[in-house]
Amino acid sequence: MSKRDTTLRLLSLAALCLLAAAKKANTAYDEDAAPPDWAGGDLDSNPSVEPPSAGAAVPVQPDVLSHRTERMQVLDEEARIFLFRGFLSPEECDHIIALSDPQLQRSGVVNTESGGSDISDIRTSSGVFLERGQDDVVKAIEQRIAAWTLLPVGNGEGLQVLRYHKSQKYDAHWDYFFHKEGTANGGNRAATVLSYLSGVEEGGETVFPNIPAPGGENVGFSECARKHLAVRPRKGDAVLFHSIAPHGALEKKSLHAACPVIKGVKYSMAKWIHVGHYATAGEVPIAIEQEVHQIPKPKGACEDDNDFCDSWASTGECTNNVAYMIGSKYAPGHCLKACGMCHLLKEWKGEGEGQQQQQQGQEEAEVTAA
Repeated sequence: MSKRDTTLRLLSLAALCLLAAAKKANTAYDEDAAPPDWAGGDLDSNPSVEPPSAGAAVPVQPDVLSHRTERMQVLDEEARIFLFRGFLSPEECDHIIALSDPQLQRSGVVNTESGGSDISDIRTSSGVFLERGQDDVVKAIEQRIAAWTLLPVGNGEGLQVLRYHKSQKYDAHWDYFFHKEGTANGGNRAATVLSYLSGVEEGGETVFPNIPAPGGENVGFSECARKHLAVRPRKGDAVLFHSIAPHGALEKKSLHAACPVIKGVKYSMAKWIHVGHYATAGEVPIAIEQEVHQIPKPKGACEDDNDFCDSWASTGECTNNVAYMIGSKYAPGHCLKACGMCHLLKEWKGEGEGQQQQQQGQEEAEVTAA
């Protein structure tokens, strides 16, 4: 078995363990309730008002992972998206903000061709990267993330702290890299842990546009997050989602966005975790190639053959590029499901069976006549 295959198997096993832990929860999720055994302060307070100095002593966070069954919620089982209530203590949140605030600069987006960073209206927040293991608090948080995700500390980039003022946002995107250089250091991004360092009075939700809202609508959420799976920022909470599906392809459901802040200031923190070790501080980067393992389709199943079928369908390619998207009974297209044309498979199959039966009948008639 190759190193690449072994890595994918380990990632899948880690996700299954997370799912099993979350499913053991026997208490209903209550958005307004404090986590069990919480000894911290007000979870919804805004720490940006008077944060302590970065050098101030920070209490050690209780062993929150021992309460994972009470604090974790499965947001989407198929896409392996989880919410962990009270993952960070209020003191840890305040410390990270104090450490980062003086260094925040306008955030950039990844250039999909060069791999560099560009300034774009797609993302209007301010941000800064902290060094991996920068201080004892950062180190403790990174070790906790590793214990939760079952992925080594060394696979993660440095924590990125983000600040969103009113109207600032980050449009829908994947954390997954599409340019070749993105896999040159530890392979692609496999998972993301997004922590909330503050609450926000209105807006600022994290939304997953490819997943409908449970029950059809999120009551009380902003318009941006009302119709899709979304998480409201709450100080200390964290969301874990996976950018790579177990078979190695892009997890399309991991598409996410930061909704515009309507009232207040939002602080969040992202930890991007790669397939393999992510080299920092003079370490030699190791490229890990990505290989998608094809999942056998049930006979007659209607499934898209390309991760971008949904995106192409939304831009009119089902009518602009019929041959590729839909095809014909002799050469079925690659995006029948995204185009809403799965019924054609049954029709084409029926026509084929009818022609086969007709031909068989003619052959039998010829034999009888002879």
